Amino acid sequence: MLLRHIDKGTRLQIIVNPENAEIREEYEASFYDMHNIVSEKSFIVQCSKLYRHLDTLDQNADMEVSFSQGASVYTFFGAIIGKKQDMVILEQMGDVKTVNRRIYQRDELRVDVRVYKLREDMQNERKYSQPTEGPVLTELSFDISAGGMCIITNKFLKPEYHKFYLIEFNMGDKERFLLPAEIVRRSNYLRSAVGKFDYGFKFIFDNMPEEKSRLTKAILGKKLSSLRS
Repeated sequence: MLLRHIDKGTRLQIIVNPENAEIREEYEASFYDMHNIVSEKSFIVQCSKLYRHLDTLDQNADMEVSFSQGASVYTFFGAIIGKKQDMVILEQMGDVKTVNRRIYQRDELRVDVRVYKLREDMQNERKYSQPTEGPVLTELSFDISAGGMCIITNKFLKPEYHKFYLIEFNMGDKERFLLPAEIVRRSNYLRSAVGKFDYGFKFIFDNMPEEKSRLTKAILGKKLSSLRS
């Protein structure tokens, strides 16, 4: 894949120092269309947070850029070579590679969620009861699939210390879910008016296959309902 093949409106995840867990920084940027292409190997992205942090970043820092397109996820290494207003110019330093294929299609469905801490030894239960302690997050999900969801929040969670959670949400009037999940991604979120952090949660269905099927049907039903309205 070449840069000019990136779809209009693609969301990019940029990780600075991807191999260093202590000083790595994560950002989300937006690629609009072909007008953002500067050359065959460089392009402009809008990311005001990264723009503001440029002066404090090592100019030789490694940078990994990832994005999804269709059913595939792509990644390449790059470097910042300039800036313009609140935008930065990235240069592609290596080949664009396919890293995996998406199993579940994500849909931008807004769902109220409550997130509770879950002990690691309870991640593979067959059924969960309502937690007795209050939620650590009460937010609105940004997108959801049968495999997981993205939650934007101002709350700072530390997956390196606690990565398993129980997520409660409703799909429609009747479908209620209480599912175990693991944080698989944390990054700074571009839209600061919404929240500072973007968390990717992966649902754990090892002992709950019927819940995966029920959630898949509920998501489809909600999508169809929104299309009719």
